Amino acid sequence: MGTVMPFNMQTKSSVRQTDAEIFFGILENRQITPVYQPVVSLTDGEVFGYEALSRILVKDASLNIEQLFKISDRIDMSWELETLCRTKALESAKYMNTEKKLFLNVNPNTIHDAEFKKGFTKDRLDEYGLDISNIVFEITERVAIADPNTFLNLIEHYREQNYVIAIDDVGSGYSGLNAINSIMPDIIKLDRSLIRDVDKDETKRFLCKAMIDFCKNVGIKMVAEGIETEEELQTLIKLDVEYGQGYFLGVPRKSFANIAYDKIEMIKKYNTKKYVEKVRSSVYPVIGNLSKKGYCFSKEEKVEQIYETLRLNPTITEFTIVEDNEAIGFMTRMAFSEIFGGRYGYSLFSRKIIQEVMNTNFLKVNHNTPVNHVSRLAMQRPFENLYNPIVVEQEGKYSGIVTVKDLLDSCTKVEIDIAMHSNPLTGLPGNILIEKEISSRIFGEQPYCIIYHDIDNFKAYNDAYGFKNGDLMLELVANILRECAINDEFIGHIGGDDFVVVCDYHKAEPFCKSVLNNFSLKVPSLYREEDVKNGYIISKNRHGITENFPIATLSIAGISNKAKTYENTDEFSKDIAQVKKKCKKHIGNYFEIL
Repeated sequence: MGTVMPFNMQTKSSVRQTDAEIFFGILENRQITPVYQPVVSLTDGEVFGYEALSRILVKDASLNIEQLFKISDRIDMSWELETLCRTKALESAKYMNTEKKLFLNVNPNTIHDAEFKKGFTKDRLDEYGLDISNIVFEITERVAIADPNTFLNLIEHYREQNYVIAIDDVGSGYSGLNAINSIMPDIIKLDRSLIRDVDKDETKRFLCKAMIDFCKNVGIKMVAEGIETEEELQTLIKLDVEYGQGYFLGVPRKSFANIAYDKIEMIKKYNTKKYVEKVRSSVYPVIGNLSKKGYCFSKEEKVEQIYETLRLNPTITEFTIVEDNEAIGFMTRMAFSEIFGGRYGYSLFSRKIIQEVMNTNFLKVNHNTPVNHVSRLAMQRPFENLYNPIVVEQEGKYSGIVTVKDLLDSCTKVEIDIAMHSNPLTGLPGNILIEKEISSRIFGEQPYCIIYHDIDNFKAYNDAYGFKNGDLMLELVANILRECAINDEFIGHIGGDDFVVVCDYHKAEPFCKSVLNNFSLKVPSLYREEDVKNGYIISKNRHGITENFPIATLSIAGISNKAKTYENTDEFSKDIAQVKKKCKKHIGNYFEIL
């Protein structure tokens, strides 16, 4: 730890004497203790890592930790305070699961301190047996970065040593976006101000969705901070946020605790619900359709008995360990054989029961989970487990297993089918897939709203500006629909300037308003400036007569099953045709939902 400098009132006059005395007393007596808040996977509830936070040990202290850091910045003692906090955090981290990440907060201007450059953190990692690749430098923005170029060079220096770089408080200001662009971190953490009431605020959901898409495209992991309610958690899961942190999931503790079992089950439940609803029309089959009965052993089975069973049955390539018909462990033949490796392997393990040596880190999924989601989970496993079969459960009970080959074959067949029946221009599902979606809603019992989108004056624009520009307008509508589809809405392209959106809820008015607002803002960019200024273009109508046509608008007609249900698609088609006809009579952007 760095030397504590004596307090000088002449150079530190901006800090009150009492605050300074408290600061130096805490520093000299090392009265800081670490606590750790879990960062959780929003896919399965597993702890991804822990953020190390600091607390003051002084009873009835008049300062909190944030105030302490502000004082340290003002009296040029940031490195000394951060050194103490980091040392304390690493001292306790030796008790953490070595596979988890440890998030360490870093002031941007201390990362290039002379002591930091000497390898302070690495020395401590070696001392406590911690792996560099599991340490996350979380860049905070308490102060502005004094020398951006030097700072970026040092960031790259530490990245080359396999440290993980995270940017904190993204969404709290413009500086966070600049930092992402400059640093291209491994992880970003969305600020709690963006997460608070995200379930109620449409604008926040759009912002989150934009950041999620960006992170997926460039390979950055995302953590949503400050999750405080079940509704926020459910919304973030629907938006496909990868990781979460907050008091609702787990409070900071001195120990490295897992989150509560009921929160894990809640995360799994909302994931299952999300993916089942998303592919209810069976575009992707559920994993249960591929499941085959595998070989099982009781947790009390002796290892030597399993050894003999495998010897007599060479076709058994893997097996599941069950307790009360629930899968609690899984092993491949190869992994099982490895425990007998070495001179004394058999004598050491043969008398044990399988529960003592089984692998508890295996992938199990609900039978209703679509295969494309299972495929993503399977490919995220460590390399040594990458090709292991997946265990399937139904209502918490063992159901069977699915091999990776069968899983990938199923995904490939569906993707080929989608490609064959998608619109070549927009890449959106075409008529066959649209019909499946609509039929599944009409003949189902869940809420829905089916919305048709038609571009007004599209033919006139296509004739005046040419087919290439006409295609640009179709792509514009397709992209707007994608941007607005933040609740897993299905989007299809019927053909020409006709699109359909299928929502798994009744109240689609906010979606329609968002589409119209986006279209109004963006469509003028496809016109010449003089035409936008005039408010019309000159083109020929269907009878070959030249006339003025207004700038393109959208007519949106929708039907939900809130007030009326349908027994067949013909009846639905008749009603939606009437609504579309009514909408087209209105001038300008317009929508109506029955």
